Amino acid sequence: MPSLTYSSRLLLAILGYLALYVIGTNIAWALHMPRPGRFGRAIEWIRLWGTRLWLNEVLRLAYYLIPPYLVLYYGWASPLDLGLADLDWIRGIGLSTVLGSASLFLLVLIWWQYIRLVRDAPPMQEVQWLAQPWGWAFILREATLLESWWALCRSPMLLLAGSYFGVYLGLAAVYAAALLNARTRYALGVPGWREGVVLTGSLAMVTATLYAFVHNLWLCIAVHFILRLAILHLLRTGKTLGRSIGEESPL
Repeated sequence: MPSLTYSSRLLLAILGYLALYVIGTNIAWALHMPRPGRFGRAIEWIRLWGTRLWLNEVLRLAYYLIPPYLVLYYGWASPLDLGLADLDWIRGIGLSTVLGSASLFLLVLIWWQYIRLVRDAPPMQEVQWLAQPWGWAFILREATLLESWWALCRSPMLLLAGSYFGVYLGLAAVYAAALLNARTRYALGVPGWREGVVLTGSLAMVTATLYAFVHNLWLCIAVHFILRLAILHLLRTGKTLGRSIGEESPL
């Protein structure tokens, strides 16, 4: 039996990685509702201690960070495939500034209209991070975890479809995995949750486009962090102003 090629081995590893995400998230969602009997009590006990021990955060960190490390360590992917090597910082910073600024302008316009038109909606859950002294660190963590995940998922697509179309093929794979997550589908119908899904999806598109031009994971993390921080700050501080403007508007 012939051995797998480099790209085929990496593709199978990423498909398994995404399948683990889909299966794990759906099992977790299926078990989130209270259940009767001993099984239900055992689940509640695990959930209680999992919350106290930050088990969900530990598992999330492990899922997003350990596989990229392992595929690099065992040579299943190269640092170049993940945007960690052969970096042109001068060109990359210039393009990141231009694309990031244009994306920020567009996102601010969109979310400002949301503030004006949907004045009574519950606040996005992520906005609560900014109420904490180190809230920016949660946003940086989110940017790092998600960009690491997206970089790993698109790595075999770059080999199969090229450095441009492969980026968007990888993005499509991530979108598909997210939509197969029952919690994501539920969140899309819940005010205060769906906004977070929409924001993350839009940032994935922005940073995928950025990666297609700069091939630099670190710059993708930086742009992701700045854009998410700016939009969450807008949602936090602009809600009251948006409500007052909306009440004064004759439209």
